[in-house]
Amino acid sequence: MSTAKLRITGPESSPYVLGAPMYLFDGSTHIGILDPVPVNREGTEVHIEHFTPSILVSQQKLEISKLALVEMVMFVAENFTSVQAISLSLSRQVEGYGDGMRLAGARSAFLQSIGAGHIMITPKPDAEHMGHFVVAGLWEYNPTNLAALAAVLEAERQAYYRGREAAAAQAKLSRSDSWVRRLFSRPPPPADANE
Repeated sequence: MSTAKLRITGPESSPYVLGAPMYLFDGSTHIGILDPVPVNREGTEVHIEHFTPSILVSQQKLEISKLALVEMVMFVAENFTSVQAISLSLSRQVEGYGDGMRLAGARSAFLQSIGAGHIMITPKPDAEHMGHFVVAGLWEYNPTNLAALAAVLEAERQAYYRGREAAAAQAKLSRSDSWVRRLFSRPPPPADANE
């Protein structure tokens, strides 16, 4: 099983420049976009917030959000030495989480697992999304947080690729099942008139 990291680029596969949107790819498959990444004036802190999975990821119901988040944080930590802190804000609704407080708790625990601190959970101000919460935290560059991030990143890569391989196997099985069903659902050949 391959657990190669996701590829992150700028627009049109250009090299990523801090402050631009991030385009994420799994091989050649586009999996999502992070809105332009705000950077403070000194270039020491960036903000990660609005990630939008691609239509393909949404249609296949691939769980990519956690992996995308840790890949982006690690990418910034490894490639931009001036950045000492990454503020994170998680607010996108996730299907299957009817209980907004439960989702907020899971997000808070996930941010803690990568070494983020100063975690705050606040209600979404949008009346259309009542019961949903914004979970924000701050990941600071230091050896302890980097080690925590690396451990979670490896676990998320393995979970994502296991899920992707399971989905591919299920799709293959579904295709072969439909072939067998079509074979057995054919009407019998007409009886020979001479019999």
